[in-house]
Amino acid sequence: MTTITLRPTAPYHFAGLLDILRRYAHPTLDIVHDGVYWRAVNTGAGLALWCVRNSGTVDSPALEAQLVAQSGAVDVARALERLRYILHLDADTMPFFAMAQDDASLWSVIAPVYGIPYIRSETMFDALAEAIIEQQIAWTAAQRAQRWLVEWAGNFIEYDGQCYYTFPTAQQIANATLDDLKPLKITFKRMALLIHIAQQVVGGEFALEDLRRGTIADAYEALLRLKGIGPWTAAVTVARGLGARDYVTHNDVALQAAVNRYFYGEEGRISEDKMRETFAPYGEHAGLVGYYTLLRWVIDKY
Repeated sequence: MTTITLRPTAPYHFAGLLDILRRYAHPTLDIVHDGVYWRAVNTGAGLALWCVRNSGTVDSPALEAQLVAQSGAVDVARALERLRYILHLDADTMPFFAMAQDDASLWSVIAPVYGIPYIRSETMFDALAEAIIEQQIAWTAAQRAQRWLVEWAGNFIEYDGQCYYTFPTAQQIANATLDDLKPLKITFKRMALLIHIAQQVVGGEFALEDLRRGTIADAYEALLRLKGIGPWTAAVTVARGLGARDYVTHNDVALQAAVNRYFYGEEGRISEDKMRETFAPYGEHAGLVGYYTLLRWVIDKY
C-alpha cells in the first residue's frame, strides 16, 4: 500500500475534525472508523480509497495517508491531489485564531474548536448540489437525503466489507427525473433545480468547475446569477467548494441560534439585522467567526 506523509499548515486539529464528523447521523463521503478518516475520491477514470491517520499535534500537524484500494485506471498523483484539496492542508487560519485569542469574549466561544480544519468538497458541483439539498431543511434530514443520493448513484469502492462512496456526477443528476429523486424528500422545486443545473454543467452552459480559477467574489456573484440560488446557497457553496469562509450566512437559522446563545446568553434565534450588527466588528474575519461559532454549536448540540 502507498503511504504518504502530509504536513498541514498549523494549527490543524485533525482529531477535532474526526470528532465533528462522528456526530453526523448519516455520514456520506467523509467516514470515520476507530479514529481513522476514510475517503474515496473520483479521479475521472477510476476511484481511489484513502485512509488517513493522525501522526502529529495541533500545532505541529502531520498525517499519514494510505491508498488502500482502487478501481479502474487510477492516477495516484491525481488521487493524492484530490485528497490534499479535500483536507484543505494549506488553510492559513493562524491570523484568525490570533485575533480571536486577543478578544476574551470571542475566545470563550472559539477556544473549544481551535484548529479544527474546514474541509472542502471534491468538486464545485458536489458543493452546490449539497447546498441545494440543505436549503430550508433540518441538518439531519439533509444528511439523510445526501446519503440516499450517493447510494442511488452507486459510485463506490468496496473495502473490507464497507462501501465508500463518491458524489454523483453531474451527468448522473442530469439524466435523472423528478420521480427518480423523490426519495430525497425535498421540494419538487429543488429537485428540478438540481437537475437543471446539472444539465447546464453537462451541456457546457455553466462552467461550474472553472469558478475555482477566479476570485472568491467572482465565484459568489456567478452563483447568484443562477435562478434559484440565493446568498445562503452561494455562500455555502464557495465555503465548501473553495474553502473560502468569506461570507456570513446571516439568515442561517442554526447560526442565529448559536450567536444568540454564545454572544448574548439567550436561547432562540436573533434577527438578520442583529446578526449583521454582531459580525460587523470582525471585518475580514467575520466569515470564520460565523463558521467556528456554528462548529461550537454542533459540538454542544450533537
